[in-house]
Amino acid sequence: VYLWTPMSLQEQLTRRTMSARDVVSEYANNKSLTPAEKAALDEVIATAKGKRILDIGVGGGRTVKALRAISEDYLGIDYCEEMVEVCKKLYPEARFAHADARDMKDVPSGSIQLAVFSMNGLAMVGHEDRLAILREIRRVLAPGGHFLFSTYNLASSDTTRGFQFPDHHLRGTRNPVKLALRSARFAQRVAVRVMNRRRYTRHAERGPGYAIINDQSHDYATMLYYVDMKTQHDQLEDAGFDRGSVKMWERSGRATDASTTDSSITFLVRARA
Repeated sequence: VYLWTPMSLQEQLTRRTMSARDVVSEYANNKSLTPAEKAALDEVIATAKGKRILDIGVGGGRTVKALRAISEDYLGIDYCEEMVEVCKKLYPEARFAHADARDMKDVPSGSIQLAVFSMNGLAMVGHEDRLAILREIRRVLAPGGHFLFSTYNLASSDTTRGFQFPDHHLRGTRNPVKLALRSARFAQRVAVRVMNRRRYTRHAERGPGYAIINDQSHDYATMLYYVDMKTQHDQLEDAGFDRGSVKMWERSGRATDASTTDSSITFLVRARA
């Protein structure tokens, strides 16, 4: 495992958030693919069947079952040890490793047919690290192999949206004790959001075609990378992917293009031969 130091604020927040017990538990209990992921996987089942699959940022194992149905030659990695340990317990028959996507030195060059980095995992590192990850994924992919990932869209309204309150679940009960408990939890989450927002929003940054902002994910406890869709195409091409092979889907599973304003876009791209 190779972990770069010193860590940026963005990475410090990400590692702390992803290692929290409640977050690990939440991720481990989520087993469903998004409509966009299903659409993208349908495109590669034939070429990836029985071949080696790399699941980057595997988290709590949400994608393990679907990917192992395509091929049992599967490796899931994550830079959060807590997530890796959960996956090993949930899927003892599968292979997992604690590893950093920026330097996957234990994965041979050209050995992977399908690499997957889901749930906007690429958004959890800074700009230079993101580019390094794209180059490293291209290195491990076989010529013509596919990379499936999702990313936040700079053209979405999320980048300019103001403070968001958490959901207040008061419906479904008239029990005064339950109402009081739910109201107390709501107030606590609002306080946490306000504190995180004040603490981290000043660290937002903008670059050519991208922005790193403090959005509402995990109660404003993270800094996330949003990218312009044309810039994302440029990044892929510069890393060694075939720009002409790019396919894109919105969260609903609807195929789209670079003009989309949906907040999270799933990409499928092929490595240049």
